[in-house]
Amino acid sequence: MDSLANSGPIAVAGIFGIGLLIGLIVLTTAEDSLTAVAKAAARDIGGSFWVGLLWQALAVPLLAVLVLGCAITIIGILAIPIAVLAWGLAYAGAFTLGLLAVALVIGRAVAGRGKSTGSRAAALRGLVVGLLALSLVWLGASLLSSVPVAGVLSRLIALGFTWAVATVGLGAVVTSRGGIAKIRMETTLTEVAVPSWQTPTPVQGVVAARRPVSANVAPSVGSESEQL
Repeated sequence: MDSLANSGPIAVAGIFGIGLLIGLIVLTTAEDSLTAVAKAAARDIGGSFWVGLLWQALAVPLLAVLVLGCAITIIGILAIPIAVLAWGLAYAGAFTLGLLAVALVIGRAVAGRGKSTGSRAAALRGLVVGLLALSLVWLGASLLSSVPVAGVLSRLIALGFTWAVATVGLGAVVTSRGGIAKIRMETTLTEVAVPSWQTPTPVQGVVAARRPVSANVAPSVGSESEQL
């Protein structure tokens, strides 16, 4: 990231274009997961940050455990490079998804939902605005790179801001299990069962039937007189 500040606005624009292209692919192929991770990040920014920080600290120890587990057998030793590559791709994918999700949150906070009626159009608008906001931080750092003190401070601010956004995004990916947990929860909440005392009909919808009489209801007056 620090090379962006030294390579000028053209490099920043190129990184923005690549990020937007990846965002479009994710929005097209995994819109539900992206939206679910964004909701998790917006719901608890502080919690997502600390979870993301924890998983950053556990990255190397977990990788070491994975390598040691593969080294137990001869076949596992041969699979160590594949396991390391898969581990790196998993973390890179989680960081990318989380960064795009937080960019979506920032974009919606800055620009709102606009006049777009479709959810995908609103998500695309928020994603573009969020990525622009992240790029503007690095654009400012690149413009100030020639100034001795201001250049260093701007680079540190841009690097710290991007790291914080990526950390929150990683935590949101972990807490939402890549968006799968939130999707399942929302699906479960929308699937409301019909009460047992209602009978659904294909023509007139739901017809109210007689409620079941509780066994604890007191006997009627007539039955009491018969018992007496």
